[in-house]
Amino acid sequence: MFATEREPLVLLVELTPRLAKRRFREEIYKAWDYNCGYCGKPATSLDHIVPKYRSGSSMRHNLLPCCRRCNANKASEPMEEWYRSQDFFEQVRLNAIIEWAKEDKIDLNSYTSQLKLGIA
Repeated sequence: MFATEREPLVLLVELTPRLAKRRFREEIYKAWDYNCGYCGKPATSLDHIVPKYRSGSSMRHNLLPCCRRCNANKASEPMEEWYRSQDFFEQVRLNAIIEWAKEDKIDLNSYTSQLKLGIA
């Protein structure tokens, strides 16, 4: 994993856009051991923890490796609410996701509150 957010930017300058995107995605998968952050099965895609249409970014810590099933089932639902309702829910995984998102200053509690108020 990169030591800082700037480190990958320095490396990306040296790459073609296609290779830069591949390396960016690869680092995210690697951080999660190539497994779905939700259920633990092999990851095949990246999910936006806070959906793009809800102003979620495509920054590293708003992207979580996940399997196709979890990505399709979660769709644009609030992550924590959706995840807690799943049979495979594990508090340890939720804590890891929250810590991952915190590294990019994503406030999931604020986001969930805004959803309930209808302002996100």
